[in-house]
Amino acid sequence: MLKKAGTGLYERQKPSLLNWILNTIIVIICLVFIVEIVFNLYFTNIYVKGRSMMPTLTGAPVGANKSEILPGGDYVFVDTHRAPDYFDIVVVQTVDELGIHYDIIKRVIAFGGDTVKLDKGKLYIKYAGDDAFTEINEAYISEAYNDANDLKNTYEEHVIEEGCMFLLGDNRNDSADSRERGDFPLEDLVGVVPDWSIKNKGWITALYTFFEFTLGLNKLNYKTYGD
Repeated sequence: MLKKAGTGLYERQKPSLLNWILNTIIVIICLVFIVEIVFNLYFTNIYVKGRSMMPTLTGAPVGANKSEILPGGDYVFVDTHRAPDYFDIVVVQTVDELGIHYDIIKRVIAFGGDTVKLDKGKLYIKYAGDDAFTEINEAYISEAYNDANDLKNTYEEHVIEEGCMFLLGDNRNDSADSRERGDFPLEDLVGVVPDWSIKNKGWITALYTFFEFTLGLNKLNYKTYGD
C-alpha cells in the first residue's frame, strides 16, 4: 500500500505537457528579449523618405509637412558601430538652415585626400596617393536616375577634406548631396547600412509597415530623409 501511494505521488509530481509547453514558451520569450537587446545595441532601424536613393532604396513621399510620415518607403537597419568603406550606404546627421538636426541617407563615394569628378553622369575618383583618375563602374546606378544631359551630373574636380566623406545619392538627378552641401565630417556618421539589410529590405519593410501603418504602433527608433 505504501509503495503504491508513493508511486501515485511521484506520478502526480511529474511535469505535465502543459507545464512543459509553458516553460518552453517562457524560455523562447526570454531568448528573443535578450537577442533584441543585444541587436539594438548595434543596430537601429530607419525609414527612408524622398527619392534620392532610388532605385536602390524607395523613399516615401515627403509632404508639405516634412514631419508627417507617409507610407511607401523602405525600412532598413543601420549598424551604428561599423566604420564606412567606399560605396557603403550610410546615414549621417546634418543640420538645415534653421539649425534643426535631421538624418539623411546617402552613398559614400570618397574619403579625405581623394579627388572626385563627374562627367555627364560618369564618376571618376583619384584616390589619395594616385596620379590618375579611375572611372568607377556604378552598378547600382540606373540611367533613368542619372541623366547625362543634366548639368547637375557634371561636377568639377574636388578634393575631399581630411576627416570627411563625399556622399552622393543613387538618384543623381534628384539628390541634395555633397555636390551642394560639401563634404560630410566622419564625426557626423550615424551608421552604415549593411548589405544584408538591403538584400532583405522586402520582408523588413513588410514587417515594419504592418506595425507602423497597419497597427499604428510607431515602432521605429527614428526616421530619416533620403533627400
